[in-house]
Amino acid sequence: MNPKLEEAIAGLRCVNKPVKQIAKTLGVKKDAIEKIIKEWIMDTDPYINKLVGERKVNNIPDANEMKLLVKMAPDDLLSDKRILDYIAKKRNDHHDRFMDCIRYKIKIMLENKK
Repeated sequence: MNPKLEEAIAGLRCVNKPVKQIAKTLGVKKDAIEKIIKEWIMDTDPYINKLVGERKVNNIPDANEMKLLVKMAPDDLLSDKRILDYIAKKRNDHHDRFMDCIRYKIKIMLENKK
């Protein structure tokens, strides 16, 4: 996997860009981007399931708030109750742009802990 490409994809997902626009912006095939995102999903699902488990969702941030929240460092991100609620609500939505951003940050965090 190309780390620079992954970082570029995540950066655009974090500002709520669709795969089609990312493909055009980066000059990469849409299928390649979707493959990378699927790998993020597979790599992070076990961690996310442990993280939020049976969490009761109280407050889901809107898109504008999420754009600000996803800029946080992974450790800060994963200690924010609003993000945890968002993850609990959206973890099975594999087309959610902010979840892709969060998954990328989790993936990087997990790789750094190895």
